[in-house]
Amino acid sequence: MTSPAETYDRLWSPLLETVRADALDCVQANLAVLADRHGGAGAHLSLGAPLRFDLEPGPRVAASLPYRLAAAQELLGLRVTRRWDGVDGARLRALAAEAGPLYVIADAHDLTWTPYAGRRHTEHTFLLSTSDTVVDAYHDETPWGPCRPGVWRISPAELDALPPTATALRFATEPVAPPPDILAANARAMADAVPAIDAYLSADHGEGLVLDIWLLGRSRLLHGAWLARHDRPSPEIDEQARAWLTLASKSFVAWRRSHTGAPTAAVLDDLGRLLHEDVAIAARLAARHAVLSAIQEVLRVDEPTVRAATTLRELPGYNSFGLVEIIERAEARLAVVLQDGDLAPQALQDIDSLCAIFASRV
Repeated sequence: MTSPAETYDRLWSPLLETVRADALDCVQANLAVLADRHGGAGAHLSLGAPLRFDLEPGPRVAASLPYRLAAAQELLGLRVTRRWDGVDGARLRALAAEAGPLYVIADAHDLTWTPYAGRRHTEHTFLLSTSDTVVDAYHDETPWGPCRPGVWRISPAELDALPPTATALRFATEPVAPPPDILAANARAMADAVPAIDAYLSADHGEGLVLDIWLLGRSRLLHGAWLARHDRPSPEIDEQARAWLTLASKSFVAWRRSHTGAPTAAVLDDLGRLLHEDVAIAARLAARHAVLSAIQEVLRVDEPTVRAATTLRELPGYNSFGLVEIIERAEARLAVVLQDGDLAPQALQDIDSLCAIFASRV
């Protein structure tokens, strides 16, 4: 197959430059481009707001098209208004000409701009922005070369050659409901997922585990990007994402060298450690945000002032009455109640210690 020539598009190419494609899977990547087209650069990072361990039958880390579309509607306001199944290339061209762009799911084996063309059958997404323009934000490495975000002009003959197996979607944008306290919700969700994590670790896994680890690494990377966009950068989650991506490489190498396809004990040990550390990190992120927010509200100080302080007494207006209100507000935000034994003298003086006490109770 001959690859089409990549081109520059004044609308789509600038969007591709700012999408965090390295933190997205194939389904998410082109949803992200649509989100930024309507919501502005960085809008797609809302996909990274949830920190979860959701599973689908297998068990497999949840990443199916229905799962991703539901998240896109909830987090980005992208709602599917029309769906066409069993579409061939000629029909795709006609639909795009009517009122593109289309979000298309097809077999990468038939898509000439991808390294998978003629080599591997796997589900792939792209945008058909007009009847002859493909936008594809997917970013990954393959045995046949890299996938990188780009725009390609496709001849009618190339598109017409696509078999009638594609699915095309059209989206409308709608307002997104103001989210609840996302970090507190993340902490509760990850704590609730501990039984599922333990069951998953004891399940039989084949090569699908490599993909699961890759998906988890990208989701943690995206969560870090979302935190940074909202002025809450977390070196801890960034380091955790790097650990996940390192394990993704390790698990891939182990799988390629294995004669059975079963994960090694070392990979499973690292997987369990990282999953349980995800639970602890979610609790720490939620607790710190709740405590710092409560301090700002009660003492009426700005966030930089709170972050610059190490002890509560350094903060203007602090007294024991304020401390009681700070604790009560953090309890309400996190839906926890501290016990008398939690309130050791250090926790009543040191901001980090107070955050740690709350994290242990989330």
